Amino acid sequence: MKRIELKIYLVFIVSLCSFNGMKAQSGMTFAEFALKLDPYFDKELIMDISAQLPQASEYRIWSWDVGDFSGDGFNDVAFAVKVTGDKRKVMNVYLITDIDGFLTTVAQFQYNYVDLPLEVGVVIKENSCYTTRKLEEFNWMVRGYRYDMGSVVLLDEFSTAKVDKYTRETYKNYQSLQTSERFINTQTNETTFSTKYLTIPCYPRGRQMFRGYAAEAISKSVDFVTAGAFYWGGEDDCSFSLRSVYDEDYLYMTVTVKDDELISGRCDSCTADYLDIWFDTNQPGPDGERFISKTKRSQKMSIHSTADSGLYCITAKLGDFLERKPYIKVKTTDELEPTQKSVVGQVKVVAAPRKNGYIVKLRIPFLLFGYEHAPIDEKELTQLGCTVVVHDSDNEFRPEEEALICTSPFSSLNPATYGTIQFVPQEHWYGETTNLYTDSLLKYLGEMGF
Repeated sequence: MKRIELKIYLVFIVSLCSFNGMKAQSGMTFAEFALKLDPYFDKELIMDISAQLPQASEYRIWSWDVGDFSGDGFNDVAFAVKVTGDKRKVMNVYLITDIDGFLTTVAQFQYNYVDLPLEVGVVIKENSCYTTRKLEEFNWMVRGYRYDMGSVVLLDEFSTAKVDKYTRETYKNYQSLQTSERFINTQTNETTFSTKYLTIPCYPRGRQMFRGYAAEAISKSVDFVTAGAFYWGGEDDCSFSLRSVYDEDYLYMTVTVKDDELISGRCDSCTADYLDIWFDTNQPGPDGERFISKTKRSQKMSIHSTADSGLYCITAKLGDFLERKPYIKVKTTDELEPTQKSVVGQVKVVAAPRKNGYIVKLRIPFLLFGYEHAPIDEKELTQLGCTVVVHDSDNEFRPEEEALICTSPFSSLNPATYGTIQFVPQEHWYGETTNLYTDSLLKYLGEMGF
């Protein structure tokens, strides 16, 4: 979190430094901007930039930075432009990189500002280009992008918002799939609630994935070892990756575990490695919040740290990969309806050993959770609480040395410690990527008769 806060600070520094060289808060002309770029680019390359800006309108450049956000070792440039005659509070942000010796626009964003054009800024750092904008009073957003092999990929996103007397900070990394949230009391500057977890994107079954979209959540950090950290030897001792898809009736999960000492257990009650998958099926409140809510009388914020219903645990036992088959157990806080009981037998698990570990595949009917079909909203992503827990034992005679590797800092009966599974509808993605050559490719395919 401190790292991304530093990035916000740098964005403001860049904006203010640019501002100090401007006259009467009016931005720079391109001629003035060209002088700033002269130490970094040849004049021919600077003219490449000019040719890609509005030709029939006057404009001013407010925020800019030079650096490498494409990873090729050459300078790129990003800047924010205000068209002088446009009465709207709109800034155009350009991301321009060196492609085959020409400075080429690879992304262009249109951002609104609230009061001043300076509220939209850019900074290039650590092979990434960060854009910042003010959404409304107290609400800001920073997004990081990288140009990679023809695609502009959204790396991460940091946002702040005012929630009563609290500031909410949310960080999403769309590549590592790590998410963190924090609520800070603005009066005392104390952190009231914070959490960090892996977001599991769940796409329609058969969906083709493209470069720039992450579909595999990986748990290998000590931050997510909730028990037995003393006995955990790191990523090679035990870690895992997780993929998830859905169809109309079932949720599918594939968990690939790296384990240097696989213990399958000699009997059903013996010490062994196994998985727990926990779900919090309680829907977020009207404000979309899963972790907090307001009490009706006092309107004070409260944390969803307990739940009387809606929690489910599916335990997957591995068997011995020979005679004893893998099997599942289902636990829940609810009294299952007859229709839910009837589908418990439809929960399926298969397990197989592999080099340096094992793999587990599960099929779970949505009817078990009380849903007739997949809980999908075609207009937006749907989230439920979900944490996967791998129980790792390296010595079958010492069950007390078990380590728990999870997708969140997890406590079973505390919904606020669960991670998230995001159900992605057909026309949506978790993340964002734009391919520079898509239009040209589609045009070519059309000309070829496809």
